[in-house]
Amino acid sequence: MRKLFIALFAMCTVTTYSQIDLESILEGGTGDAQTMLKGYVQPFPTGFGNGINGGWYTTAKAHKFLGIDIAVIANGAFVPKTAETFTFTNSDYNNIKLDSDPNNPSASAELPTLFGSQKLADRPLLQFTDNSGNSISTSALPGSGLKEAIGYSVVPSAMVQAGIGLFKKTDLKIRFVPKQATNEYEFSTFGIGVMHDLKQWIPFVKRLPFDVSILAAWNDVKSKFFLDPDNEPTQALEFNTKTTMFQLLASKKLSIFTLYGGIGTTSYDTDVNMLGTYKTTATNKTYTDPIQLAYDGSSMRANIGLSIKLLFINIAAEYASQEYDVFTVRAGFSIR
Repeated sequence: MRKLFIALFAMCTVTTYSQIDLESILEGGTGDAQTMLKGYVQPFPTGFGNGINGGWYTTAKAHKFLGIDIAVIANGAFVPKTAETFTFTNSDYNNIKLDSDPNNPSASAELPTLFGSQKLADRPLLQFTDNSGNSISTSALPGSGLKEAIGYSVVPSAMVQAGIGLFKKTDLKIRFVPKQATNEYEFSTFGIGVMHDLKQWIPFVKRLPFDVSILAAWNDVKSKFFLDPDNEPTQALEFNTKTTMFQLLASKKLSIFTLYGGIGTTSYDTDVNMLGTYKTTATNKTYTDPIQLAYDGSSMRANIGLSIKLLFINIAAEYASQEYDVFTVRAGFSIR
């Protein structure tokens, strides 16, 4: 289960970032490279940061004392059409300009993000100028082609979670993968959530024919993926994400089904670093650890889901409306 999660995350991350020809972008210098990549990469950390807060619960009813549940959670964060491009404006760059109008500071164009178009017609030419005044022109970076392949753009994520019932109708939820390290990747994750029943404390709420709780949750995912461990062992993508979520929950059990939902807030904080040594082709310059990007965001979050329990097996699906909408499926077992 743990290896499946790591394999999914590694495949998505490395495949996505393999679209980036970093040596080509660095022809314009690290400052311009960071500015361009900030917009180009943004849908991935935003989608991942929104996605991994899915699946924390399938009911607002707390376990009985020492009741447990264990589940595998898969999330897909949908990249909106507005995030398939980002705006490139000449004035934001020193050495990279639009090839069609390099001397006009206000000239701008929409360039594909990682989840944008791969078509050459949708990728304007950019002009890279080095410190010696030499210029080369090349097309803007392509998108990943995911939308063309499957019909929509989505950022996947997955989690393994365990929960246990404590005193006073309180559930403790844990997401944990100890550090895994090979010559291809390093990975670890830890998350903790606390869900507490509200009905027991508020007189009029006790009479409601459904369960009501509050949930606070926090995730921390640390990863490093070596892009070419055999030939370029120093080159790696470091990707670290922290998230928080606060929600008011409600659920209603109907025979073997439970309808559940919540409303609250979600936030994320992500660092993306390109580590190692890279050499440009045209200018023959060498750069070490050239890219450090930081992303953060927050939004309101409302979700609704349905779970079905057959004996000890619990299967659920939910949809969350937030900055990037997220669809989640979850399968596991629950006792007490």
